[in-house]
Amino acid sequence: MTRRLLASVALILLFLSAPARAAWQEDLIAEIRAAHGCTVAYLSQVVERTVDGRQIVFAKVHCEDGRVFDASRTNALEPFVFRECAPAREPQGC
Repeated sequence: MTRRLLASVALILLFLSAPARAAWQEDLIAEIRAAHGCTVAYLSQVVERTVDGRQIVFAKVHCEDGRVFDASRTNALEPFVFRECAPAREPQGC
């Protein structure tokens, strides 16, 4: 009984400590997987702004396979636009 209780408490604490994703993050992850076969490892350089009532998002998407994309969306009702960054060894990076 005690083990079950401890396991339940640990599971609840784990669930409560997990960071919640914003709705746009879920959209971005699904869209880049469908468009470019990218499994997102992490996001960086994230900028979120509300301008004239529109949510604007810019982010750098890092894929598990090492590719990097710039992602942008200027309206929550539109899909993200992705631009693949050149590898770091090439002179033109993002």
